[in-house]
Amino acid sequence: MRCLALLVISAAAIFAAACAPNAPAQPLVITPQIFSVTINPPPSPTASPTPMATPTAIPLAARVNGQPIPLSAYQAELGRYLRTLPGPLDPNDERDRQTLAQLQEAALEALIEQALIEQEAARLNIAVSEDQVAAELAIVKAQIGGEAQFQAWLIATGQTESDVRAQLRLELLTGALREQVLSTLPRTAEYVRAYHIVLATEREARQVLARLRNGAQFTALARSLSLDESTRPAGGDLGWFMRGGNAILWPEVEEAAFGLQVGETSDVVPSPIGYHIIRVIGREVRPLTELDAAHLQARAMAEWMDGLKARAQIERFIASPS
Repeated sequence: MRCLALLVISAAAIFAAACAPNAPAQPLVITPQIFSVTINPPPSPTASPTPMATPTAIPLAARVNGQPIPLSAYQAELGRYLRTLPGPLDPNDERDRQTLAQLQEAALEALIEQALIEQEAARLNIAVSEDQVAAELAIVKAQIGGEAQFQAWLIATGQTESDVRAQLRLELLTGALREQVLSTLPRTAEYVRAYHIVLATEREARQVLARLRNGAQFTALARSLSLDESTRPAGGDLGWFMRGGNAILWPEVEEAAFGLQVGETSDVVPSPIGYHIIRVIGREVRPLTELDAAHLQARAMAEWMDGLKARAQIERFIASPS
């Protein structure tokens, strides 16, 4: 369901690991600290003295480069996150309190990032037309099952059609910015194929390294001695991987592998899981795998957002729950 599913997924990812398996019945009251900004009305165009109008105070959740994020917007966003939970949170349960804190932070950060995306799109003269939003909304309604089901879904999720249009507009803006950010990413990278043997102690690793230097077969020793159960059946084969890619490798192992030429064997390389001996059997430039491309794209987008935040003036006015 396009971007509408993102809210549910992001909230679910947070509470699934932290939420108590059986949600208690007592709801948790949310009492964020409230700050206000005062907006004075413009001066009267006439010169005659008139009584000053009472300033209007708007409670704020945050301010991004001077752009206010009203507390009401934050409360609405948090409410949508909370409605994805399987039940109410218990204020006496530590894990539930942690879940609430995570959801509060996630809701506020989502609004801050939304403001940054909109500001960056405006800076780059990227705009989304109402026709584009309407086309996306038609797709959403069709996916849900029609107008009646869409209206029922709005009620169930506590949203309005305007909320959905705003989400779709943000998704389209983000997509346009994403294309610009990712346009400079490489499509190929240097890959190596390596094998390794993992031992529990440095002493054991040096004994195995001596055997290898005396002509012992690498894959045979890996099958009989390596502690890495995921690669041991294949003789320690780590497969092809790029530097900083999707492969789940220890940085020490990756760095050592890329320091070797084809056919070379490393010295003993310590890592958090033990002591490695690494042999590289292949090295070539090849197209990025689908997983590596997705990994690099996700990292590029995260770094892009981090850069926007680092350059922005962001004031957060929501106190963390105790």
